Amino acid sequence: MNLQSHTSSTEYYRDLINDKTRMHSSLIFIKGIDFQSNSLSMAKLAKNICAIANSGGGKLIYGIYPKRYRAEKFDFVTDFAKSIDWLNHEIQSQIDSPVKDLRITKIEIEEGKFIYQFDIPVNNDAPHMFCDSRYYKWQKNKAVVLDESEVRMLYGKLSACELEFLGVYNTNGLPVLSTGKFTSISFYPKFLIRNAGNIVEKEYKIEISFPAKLYEESFQPLQALFIRHEGAHVVFGQNAKSPLFQQEIATMIEAKIAVNLENIDIFMKDDINITLYFSNGIKKHSLKLSETLTYNGKQLSKTDFTNIKILL
Repeated sequence: MNLQSHTSSTEYYRDLINDKTRMHSSLIFIKGIDFQSNSLSMAKLAKNICAIANSGGGKLIYGIYPKRYRAEKFDFVTDFAKSIDWLNHEIQSQIDSPVKDLRITKIEIEEGKFIYQFDIPVNNDAPHMFCDSRYYKWQKNKAVVLDESEVRMLYGKLSACELEFLGVYNTNGLPVLSTGKFTSISFYPKFLIRNAGNIVEKEYKIEISFPAKLYEESFQPLQALFIRHEGAHVVFGQNAKSPLFQQEIATMIEAKIAVNLENIDIFMKDDINITLYFSNGIKKHSLKLSETLTYNGKQLSKTDFTNIKILL
């Protein structure tokens, strides 16, 4: 949990007022007079945070007076003496299933005059039930009770699959040398995915594509995964071989990318593209080849290579 209590730049908050920024479902202003340490005020704060967490997260700022749903002026918190730790405990103790990664920030705008900001992330382990045994959502700038079907929908989202591309490893190249320079260098990157969701995923697929000029057809493990050409790129894919359990990591593809003096310019400017298909969506990533695939931690350059034909 990330908790902060410090003096921060005030420019952002002054701009909210100067620009008469309009509130919306993920940016909420509440006047500072409503921020008190008594049980009634803390219960209302906890309910608001519970509702925002159930509605996709957002930013809740106490200390700005809204007028017609726009930031009108500062209305500071001036007499709140409790600590951030106390405040966090007071909030979370009234919510069934703590709001994950709730961040509380105390900002001094003028000497002795503060605003409090609550950042509720999108992925916060929703749904959350308030201490009155009800579930709330944030609607029309207030906490509204969820009906039964909406609660079921929230639990359905909790059970959705969420795959993510975790990264690439084995990215150091293996060179062939001649007179102290490379005649070629081969990379064998392996592509990882992870099940970041709460259910087992059985149907998924990864595709990678990179410039065809870098493809060495003699590499059998990759040749077997060939799918198609896309312009100057070649595309390879791997389907699910077995179910992927919660938090499990899997290596999906091992590629071979061969670089020499003839294709180094392509390597330097092009990307390797990754597309991940799974039951809850599609995710795409692009990695710059020259930044991802290196030799002993250093990026390649054209001067690293020699033209073996000249030497012969």
